[in-house]
Amino acid sequence: MKKLLAIIALITSNLIFGQDSLSLSEAIKIGLEKNYDIQLTQKNVAINQLLNNWGEAGALPKINLNSGQNNSVMDQINPASFFDTLNLESNAINGNIALNWTIFNGFSVKANKLKLEQLVAQSEGTATLAVENTIHGIILSYYQVKLQIEQLTLLRNVLNLSREKYRQQLSKSELGSSVRVDLLQFESAYLTDSSNLILQELSFKNSFRNLNIIMGEEIDKSWILSTEINPKFKLYNYEDLKKEMLSNNTNIKNQFINISLLKQDIQMAKAAYYPVLNLNAGSNLEKSVLRSSLFPGQSSKGENTNYYANFTLSFKLYDGGKVRRGIKALEIQNEINDIQSNQIVAQLSQELSNTYDLYNTRLKIFEINKKAFLVAQENFNIGKLRENNGIINSFTLRDIEMAYLSAGLVLFQSSYNLLESNATLLKLTGRIIQEK
Repeated sequence: MKKLLAIIALITSNLIFGQDSLSLSEAIKIGLEKNYDIQLTQKNVAINQLLNNWGEAGALPKINLNSGQNNSVMDQINPASFFDTLNLESNAINGNIALNWTIFNGFSVKANKLKLEQLVAQSEGTATLAVENTIHGIILSYYQVKLQIEQLTLLRNVLNLSREKYRQQLSKSELGSSVRVDLLQFESAYLTDSSNLILQELSFKNSFRNLNIIMGEEIDKSWILSTEINPKFKLYNYEDLKKEMLSNNTNIKNQFINISLLKQDIQMAKAAYYPVLNLNAGSNLEKSVLRSSLFPGQSSKGENTNYYANFTLSFKLYDGGKVRRGIKALEIQNEINDIQSNQIVAQLSQELSNTYDLYNTRLKIFEINKKAFLVAQENFNIGKLRENNGIINSFTLRDIEMAYLSAGLVLFQSSYNLLESNATLLKLTGRIIQEK
């Protein structure tokens, strides 16, 4: 395997020269800082944390201050008076400060505060899910790029071989020692390999773009991926995995939060069965100045201050059964949530079982492909000795070499498949953040 990696590194060095190095852990770190979904969910957490207070829940009083000024001029015409016209000018300033406080409303304030706390937990759960999805996506995208590089390397080697064979056959044709049909076959193989390489280069570029998108980086930025496809594979116990999933899976936790939120909605709806006690208190201040043309230079001033405080108790006697129906609807919705919880657990259990079996199957395939690679490697070493002794020609050796490289690529693919299943198991059990 080390020799194969060295060969691949030498062939692909022209692709990555001058680029920045990027390990898998560094890619995850960048993604956790720049991923768009994570940023959006964190903003939602900040909003819900900001709104989580007793004032938003309705426990604190509301105080309003109002003020205004009234100015008026009035002309009074009285033919019977000595003064035909009397001018009156009035200036008035008034102010009001009022306190409104709901002292009791059927425990809905407490329920609303608990709901606000649950909304914070809900947004944090969504943020956690975004983190898990991002880590899972980066792991798969990172190794997908590595896999695409290996495929690109193999196809370039295949193309080089078909090009050599085509050129050799073309030389024979020019000397008249080649059959036309043979030449066309070699040309067709060369053109097919050229087409395959072009398509693979596109897949390689797209895989890099996918990695950059989930990392939140510039879409066409290139990296030297320093972490090799050399995972540590382990055997899992299914029952242990299922226990971890039921305890730590983020989707299940978020569903429990949804159920808790609905319970607070039910409690708030039941508050309508209780009386509502309000306190209204405040003060009114009014100052006025009156001037008359009858007595120029003189004015009449007035000031009035009024304080008030009162309690109001209200109780809804009958509303046509609206509250009762609303509560019943919420209770049915709660039953729906319970069914959905069971459904989520069942679906996740199925996914866990499928992934667990797939992981074990891929582990067996990986072991087989590893043995196949060792066989191909040994065959390649024997082929080199036979070519040195003149038993086989160089083209036969190239076929053996390409079989060796192909076996390596199959081994890389099986490693990637095993990594994919392992990452999915970690995500299902809620362990992917701890083991990133």
